[in-house]
Amino acid sequence: MNGFAAFLKKEMREIRHTWRLWVVPGILVFVGLTTPILTAATPALLRATAKSTPGVVIKFPPAIARDSYLQFVGNLEQMVLIALVITGAALIAGERRSGTIALVLTKPVSRTGFVIAKGLSELALLATATVLGTVICIVGTVAIFDSSLIGTAVAGVVLWFVFAAMMIALMLLLSAAFNGQAPAAGVGIGIYIGFSVLSGFPLIRDHSPTGLLTASSRLLKHESAALAWPLATTIVLGAVFLAGAVWRFRSREL
Repeated sequence: MNGFAAFLKKEMREIRHTWRLWVVPGILVFVGLTTPILTAATPALLRATAKSTPGVVIKFPPAIARDSYLQFVGNLEQMVLIALVITGAALIAGERRSGTIALVLTKPVSRTGFVIAKGLSELALLATATVLGTVICIVGTVAIFDSSLIGTAVAGVVLWFVFAAMMIALMLLLSAAFNGQAPAAGVGIGIYIGFSVLSGFPLIRDHSPTGLLTASSRLLKHESAALAWPLATTIVLGAVFLAGAVWRFRSREL
């Protein structure tokens, strides 16, 4: 993989000058900032709505720190993952469409190095944005509520990140397999929906990556959550997706 380090540095530099810097990181920062505020305000808003309906009396328990963290990981499991799928669809297909991929591969970087560098740069961007968004959410939650469940919330985010890393590998494969971003994104969203549906079946959930989609929420609710099998299968499947992306990209004509 001659030139791999140089190409990886180029990818990291380019992130600062493209829309990739703002989509997933922007969503994570926005979610981290607004989640504690919305969690605290929601009971009051619901009470106000209920008062506007004569004869209806609804009691809303006061919001607590757990509610804030549950809302945050819920947004990670839905909004952020969908954004990750959409942006990941352009990792290779976008370069192929623009025609820059042939120029890049004339440099001393192999096709394997190209795919791995794309994945590492996307993973680094997601890791940085996840840490930033999580820290903002924790600071806001502690300021509005209390300092309970910080460790559990962080553990839940880490579990989500493992699943998200597997989704990056999946999108590398789909982006290498399809000529356009739209088909890759469409299939990626379909697979994500499939994972979400399967997470509702306990036997599948406890022995597959789908378990990580609900593990964060279950931990915050103090419910039992199988972790060993979901973690192992997620890591293995992520490696299979990455290997598949490398194989598919190396076997295709540009």
